[in-house]
Amino acid sequence: MANTITIKKNAYNSTSAPTSLAFGELAVNNNNGSGAKLYVGSKTSGNSADVTDFQSTILAAVPVATAAASDSGTKGKAQFSSDNFAVTGNGFVTIKDSGIVAAELASSSVTAAKIDSAAVTTAKIAADAVTNAKLADNAVDTAQVVNDSITAAKLAHNLTLPGNVSTGGTLTVGGNLTVNGTTTTVNSTTTTLDDPIMTLGGDTAPGSDDNKDRGVEFRYYSGSAKLGFMGWDDSEGKFTLMTDATNSSEVFSGTLAALKMGALTASSVTSATIDGGTY
Repeated sequence: MANTITIKKNAYNSTSAPTSLAFGELAVNNNNGSGAKLYVGSKTSGNSADVTDFQSTILAAVPVATAAASDSGTKGKAQFSSDNFAVTGNGFVTIKDSGIVAAELASSSVTAAKIDSAAVTTAKIAADAVTNAKLADNAVDTAQVVNDSITAAKLAHNLTLPGNVSTGGTLTVGGNLTVNGTTTTVNSTTTTLDDPIMTLGGDTAPGSDDNKDRGVEFRYYSGSAKLGFMGWDDSEGKFTLMTDATNSSEVFSGTLAALKMGALTASSVTSATIDGGTY
């Protein structure tokens, strides 16, 4: 039969710790079945007898947090900054509000695959937190924008787009439209204007003569592609209709075109040839 050494112990249903032990003597407290504790007799710095809770002394040096109710295992503790994390008395850690800032995240450490669906909401995004510099090229497309999700009320300031803008659908402008560019091209099959008067030559009154003609240049085909012009000839000081025209910096030259009309009323006629026809 194997030899057995039994150390001091209390009753199995007792929870009291030993009050005195000889130096080096061991004792166990069954703690009424709720986790036994081991004690050892020790000496103080004044050579007085003392009782040391061996388990508490060891765990104080290597602390272990209590496991969650749904987890049967224990969890090792780690050190966390109170600036970023909140640590409960039993060692559970939560991230404080605003506990992690951009400067503390490694480059590319947060990816779309690591963000849970619906984890990012407008309430969690600070004002002005998303800028052009933080969006990769082509990161936002029409498939990622909910219908009617962008409204004027959600734009704090005027919308300025430094790059090109295109749409495959219908663009409706409820206010005024100003185009500050060099060329405006309208590739429409039908163009309708409500304005009964069209103004050519600038949006302000001219302060000097720029020597340019004013009117409409049109394209037509007669054996080859040609240009025509009808409008004010600045050098002649007359309205002019031309075919086989040439446009040189908005000054036209060409062949004076024939004009067919039902009637003509003129205050004077100069250098005219009137053909009465034949019979």
